Amino acid sequence: MIGIAVSAPLEREDAIVREAARHGHRVVIRAATATDLVERVAARSPEAEPRIDLVLVVADARHASRQLVDACDERGLRLVAFADDEGERVRAATLGLDAVSWSDGFGAIEAAIAPGAADPGPDRPRGRVIAVWGPSGAPGRTTAAIALAAELALLGRRVALVDADTTSAAVAPSLGLLDESPGFAAAARLARAGSLTVDELDRIAQAVPTMGGVVQVLTGIGRASRWPELGGERVAEVLARCRDWVDATVVDVAASLERDEEISSDLFAPRRHAATIATLEAADDVVVMAGGDPVAVARLVRALPELREVAPQARVRVVVNKVRPGAIGVAPERAVHETLRRLAQVTPEACWPFDGRAADAALLEGRPLVDVAGRSRLRRRVQELAATLSPQPVPVSRASLRAAERPRRSWRAALR
Repeated sequence: MIGIAVSAPLEREDAIVREAARHGHRVVIRAATATDLVERVAARSPEAEPRIDLVLVVADARHASRQLVDACDERGLRLVAFADDEGERVRAATLGLDAVSWSDGFGAIEAAIAPGAADPGPDRPRGRVIAVWGPSGAPGRTTAAIALAAELALLGRRVALVDADTTSAAVAPSLGLLDESPGFAAAARLARAGSLTVDELDRIAQAVPTMGGVVQVLTGIGRASRWPELGGERVAEVLARCRDWVDATVVDVAASLERDEEISSDLFAPRRHAATIATLEAADDVVVMAGGDPVAVARLVRALPELREVAPQARVRVVVNKVRPGAIGVAPERAVHETLRRLAQVTPEACWPFDGRAADAALLEGRPLVDVAGRSRLRRRVQELAATLSPQPVPVSRASLRAAERPRRSWRAALR
């Protein structure tokens, strides 16, 4: 049995109640408007019985609204809309709702909410999780994550970019995205409720067009104080579902690897850095970003043993970024290689040059390096690393190239 909240015209509402009862389900809330439904859902305790598992609305202006979508996302509630004419179908699509027709019967609703209903078949290989991590400082984790995601899309992969940084999430502002409702937090809430599906990920992600295709972005929390929303189990569940959603999930995470349960008497309390730990434990590849100066290299040497303890299963790829003679001396790349081999028994996967002009252009435009500085040395080095992360490239489709030309929502556009 599932608990249902309904907002629909009275006759349709009565019919929904009857059909729900006939199929062994229960209508818990009946609301005349979307606003009324938002208020009643907000006033209801998550522990209240019977619990609400599903929200059903008619996709018209009176019963379906953006505020209702946000409220359901915040509480991890599955939202399905009835759309029986063209206007309702357009509104459902605008709000990003799964739509069914009343004429299809209540079975269509059950099929829409069935766990894994939209999951891929067993013959399709699962996607990879690529974590972009680095020790404290500003080694360029976010810039690298965005650039790698765009390069993987250029190689023909379906790519998601996830901001799991619980201390200073920066993917959304770096791409000029509006992030009033952080996508990764919404996914975590849906995972907790057991209702996270591939279709839900499609709905809550923001599609960012790039030169090679669209990158699906789950934006991070705007305030660091919201870190309890990203518990370790929820993060692991979201990343597991992402494997069924896209070919590669690039995750930007925070620097700290501290396990605060070691100094806490409450072993069941939320953990400040659980999102980072869970991501690294789930990753197939960890791209380790380090700055190209003596202080940053020393931090890397100290941090690598701890990283290997957290992610023993992952392939670690060390990238030294912002390499320049002024900070290290003559032949900086050679100096970096020799230092890391001697102190950490590590050979860097790559050394990326300091290219402030290219990085600044990407930040100013809110786009990946490949779109604004495609011929720069930095972009070419990122491209080389992406090729090793995607050893079997797929030809880029014309549809992907057309999608890259579509306009996207941006806070920069909103200010104009």
